[in-house]
Amino acid sequence: WTVHHPLYPEKIVDDNISFKVHKGEVVGFSGLQGAGRTELAMSIFGKSYGSAISGELYIKGEKVDLKDRAAIQHGLAYVTEDRKTNGLILDESIRFNTTLARLNKVCDNGIINTDLEVQLAEQMTKEMGTKTPSNEQRIGNLSGGNQQKALLGKWMFTEPDILILDEVLSVGDAKFRKKCENRIQSMFDKGVTVIFVSHSTSQVLRMCNKGILLEQGRLIAQGDVEDVVSVYEAKMSENE
Repeated sequence: WTVHHPLYPEKIVDDNISFKVHKGEVVGFSGLQGAGRTELAMSIFGKSYGSAISGELYIKGEKVDLKDRAAIQHGLAYVTEDRKTNGLILDESIRFNTTLARLNKVCDNGIINTDLEVQLAEQMTKEMGTKTPSNEQRIGNLSGGNQQKALLGKWMFTEPDILILDEVLSVGDAKFRKKCENRIQSMFDKGVTVIFVSHSTSQVLRMCNKGILLEQGRLIAQGDVEDVVSVYEAKMSENE
């Protein structure tokens, strides 16, 4: 899987990266700044980043093209680290944002069932613990932590088979991070595959059962999470 920069196509951001993720695994992608972690995640999810993307993707042994909404249709979800730009429509309501990625869950013959939409969005808001006076609240009016809860709820609503989490534990308070960890564990228990992107070795060690390390767009280590973290920490020491 190779990805070129969207504005400077001569620059390779992710260079010939190959990996396999098994059903039910929580795989941690780490690397120093500029490693290409987020770019890799976005390029896989709907090819939403990059240019001249080449390579092949397989889900359950079947070759797939995940361009645009096909990623969601194939059971992928991507919780971005940049919620304000890429994750949420800030001028719209919590309800609108929650159901947007999976409207077929609240539609009858192409028409939105408003009562059902309200009901399911309320359930997700309650489940995520999002603090708001109403689900009709403009999502941009929420605090950063509650926006993150709503963003996570948006993608939980799609009931994904593969969940990509990009720095999801780098925001919010300890209570929110614990709730996220519990949610990840519950999804793991249900057989959902989680790709966990994080700069934090402690998070990767705590949350993942396999590790992949990127450096300047290249895959330099993968396998046992403790071994991969050891390589990462050695690289960090070299750069101090």
